[in-house]
Amino acid sequence: MNLKQLFKPLLFLTAAFVIASCSTDDCDLDHLEKLQGLPALKAGTFPEEDLTLNVGEKYVYSPKASSPLDIYYQWYQNGEDMSTDPSFTFNAERPSRSKVILELSNDLGKVTLENKVTVRGADYSKGCFIINEGWYGHGSGSISYYNYDNNSIEHWCYKNQNFGDELGVTSQSGTLWNGKLYVCSKQNNQLVIVDPKTLYAEKSIGLLLPSGRQAYEFIPVNDQYAVVTANGDFYRIDLNTFEAIRISTGSTWGGCGSGIVYQDKLLLNVKGQKIYKIDIKTLCGDLSQYDWKNQFPYENIDVSTSGGTRFVECKDGNLYTVESTNGENNLVKIKPDFTIEKAPIHASYEPSSFGAYREATFCGTSDGTFYYIAGGKIYRATFDNPAPTEALTTYTKDGYGFYGAGIRVNPQTNELLAMYLTSEYNKNLIVRFNATTGEKISEITYDGYYFPATFIFN
Repeated sequence: MNLKQLFKPLLFLTAAFVIASCSTDDCDLDHLEKLQGLPALKAGTFPEEDLTLNVGEKYVYSPKASSPLDIYYQWYQNGEDMSTDPSFTFNAERPSRSKVILELSNDLGKVTLENKVTVRGADYSKGCFIINEGWYGHGSGSISYYNYDNNSIEHWCYKNQNFGDELGVTSQSGTLWNGKLYVCSKQNNQLVIVDPKTLYAEKSIGLLLPSGRQAYEFIPVNDQYAVVTANGDFYRIDLNTFEAIRISTGSTWGGCGSGIVYQDKLLLNVKGQKIYKIDIKTLCGDLSQYDWKNQFPYENIDVSTSGGTRFVECKDGNLYTVESTNGENNLVKIKPDFTIEKAPIHASYEPSSFGAYREATFCGTSDGTFYYIAGGKIYRATFDNPAPTEALTTYTKDGYGFYGAGIRVNPQTNELLAMYLTSEYNKNLIVRFNATTGEKISEITYDGYYFPATFIFN
């Protein structure tokens, strides 16, 4: 940072404000000289270039400032109040990218200095992410990282790796695609694209969708387009310009959830309706011809759900999901020709809520093994045995029940993760199970109003 370039604009802006506030009759230009009383920094005592450190190192900021009046110091790191001492020590405790701000002030005004610090070594590839909604009305969404190696949780990872920037409000989904992680935040319909190894943000698009819609989930279509589902609509997103075009079908008022591209069609989970089957070529073509009078064409597959659910594509070439409507719960096989078969699962299964959108209660692996929550228990099923008598595990913990992120299976490690919360919502519990035997591998508890929404395996 060039300090000479910094102070000249600051002095100019302050002087301009003082002159503008005076009338031509009573302005005493002598008081402009008082601007020289702003805290003055001695050259070379605050870094002009951004810093790079290794874990374990530290850097001591020791600015030398002068003023005829008392000087007050205020230090911030990634927006957090750190110190009011004349000096500040930055400790490189873990890999991060931080913004250090110093405010020098006296009775005449304030001078602000900024420096960025990168601590090398960010690597989130040895565990899983938890996308957190955040406490609505009190803060933003966030990303936590569960480290398998030492059974520990690191919170606010996105903020810590992006100089204090935060996700939007109510972050509820994440999609890994083409080496990037796409995170949607619902309330201010934000889409953030990050490197999943470092969590360094590559692009952040706020107010992605028009008309105040809520961004639910990012669904990749091809290298040019994606779909983002929303409350009441879904939108085609140009991945070069991030232009969002509403797809008008006239019947998605209840909300659209998850989706998947299968056999050159987009299958879309729509609340209270049968699955949409949308032609990819039409979706990626000219949309200007469609409006509320001439609505976008689609077909239905005879599978309905009252809430959110996942699709699981398997090695046998079939696609699987769960149907839940009118008191009937079924594991559904969707074949390449889009014919279907249904097999009843436990009646106590309940889909995730659309109002607080998640895909919490059903997941599976490509070998045709599926997991779902029913009656407070986790079941391991196949299409041939969709409603096993015995649960995968009998694990319980007093005061805790399933919430938010629910369950998700990691096929690479053959582990099933389950998220539990207390009724006060501030006690969190993650349990790792062997996905075959149900044996508990580890568990970890932590406090805070995070409202975990989904697991993402890196």
